Amino acid sequence: MAQGEQVLWRSHAANRWMQASAVFLALIAVGLAVVGLVGPVVTVWAPAVVLFLSALLLLVFASVTVRITGRALEVAYGPIGRPVRRWSPADLEAPARVEERRPLQVGGWGYRISGLGTTVMVRRGPCLVVRSRGRDFAVSVDDAERGAALLNSLPR
Repeated sequence: MAQGEQVLWRSHAANRWMQASAVFLALIAVGLAVVGLVGPVVTVWAPAVVLFLSALLLLVFASVTVRITGRALEVAYGPIGRPVRRWSPADLEAPARVEERRPLQVGGWGYRISGLGTTVMVRRGPCLVVRSRGRDFAVSVDDAERGAALLNSLPR
């Protein structure tokens, strides 16, 4: 990268099945809440709250957007891009790389912590992998090769 040049790379991946499941759970939660409001059944509130919170968590980790600029690698979760995890190029201990990962390797879909480190798995296939604080972080996104190459070209 030349002096004074600015870079921006962005990639997004989503799991439609996880998103649909989140909507389904939210609809069940709303149905239970309506039953709790109209009927004499008070015991449906706890399951409604648990289902709604589960739907919210599922929705947050059903999509991911990765953004690389000259100053940071950012991984944003969910439809509104929050929460966001950031690393500066100086935080990365090793060159970025690409690894093929499958949900069975990392323990399933979503945000996973395993022997491979932390993986955000929204689709199987190439993952952008970075190392920080002695641990790997991987995220499944389109065009992971280009993201790794760009990260490796940034000054540390």
